[in-house]
Amino acid sequence: MAADGGVAGESGGAAGESGEGGLEQGMVVTVTPSTCSEAADWTAAAPLAGVSTTGDEKLLSITADELDVVFTRDGALLHSHRSTAKGAFDAGSPVTVPDGYDLSAGAALSGDGRTLVLVASDGHGLAALTRAGRADDFGSTADTSAFVALNERAAQTQEHYAQPVLAPNGSSLIFLSYTPGVADNPAIVYESVQSGNIWAMPTNISQYIFDGTTEKRPLPSGLSSDSRTLFYYDEATSKQVARFRDRPDAPLYDVVDLGGRAGAVPNSTCQRIYYTSNGNVLTEAD
Repeated sequence: MAADGGVAGESGGAAGESGEGGLEQGMVVTVTPSTCSEAADWTAAAPLAGVSTTGDEKLLSITADELDVVFTRDGALLHSHRSTAKGAFDAGSPVTVPDGYDLSAGAALSGDGRTLVLVASDGHGLAALTRAGRADDFGSTADTSAFVALNERAAQTQEHYAQPVLAPNGSSLIFLSYTPGVADNPAIVYESVQSGNIWAMPTNISQYIFDGTTEKRPLPSGLSSDSRTLFYYDEATSKQVARFRDRPDAPLYDVVDLGGRAGAVPNSTCQRIYYTSNGNVLTEAD
């Protein structure tokens, strides 16, 4: 992580001379603190009230404001709401998963809780379920219109998509792409931004840093509210990790080991995370 007040480019250049990254040489670039801290000390794990029961639960996604959550209980998909971030979630309502889609490759909830992104059963596409408001149930029709470019790409490359994550402000979509059945083939994490309500062709954000393989994949689970910290489960080490960057468009170099907190998702201030452990959805505070 670059230090505050770091200097971009070599000093001593002529006035107006460009340095690395198109910045003028000698320009001082201040790197502001990120929402998530690399020194976070997660403690006091507790079951998520209203979600964790005697059943087998798995967290899929939770909004950054901590008011809406989607999860599975004994394999069934549920969505649940609460009025405050300190309260218990309601009993939950079932979500109908359309034919041709399943939950084995994850799901992503938008920051306003009104859109749920699903992965096609064959891995070759993404779609969304929507609802009018947080008090409503999700519809059962899979809408692929926003994903037309990404889905055409998957059809052409025969890559499989998995583990979608939406930025809390809706600015980007992160997902894994890989080709199953090919030993040691790369498993790459991509990031897409919207262009005219269509998710654009994605950018490789893991290349040469944390690419995996088809057998040992990096599985995205959460993104901080400033888009500078990516949370993912590393199948190569069987550990959850967080990666940090100085800007939303910078490389994700710095890494922190989060141990067994599988599928960790941060809240808006990154002072609390939610994750799955031994069939329970848990939460911890920093």
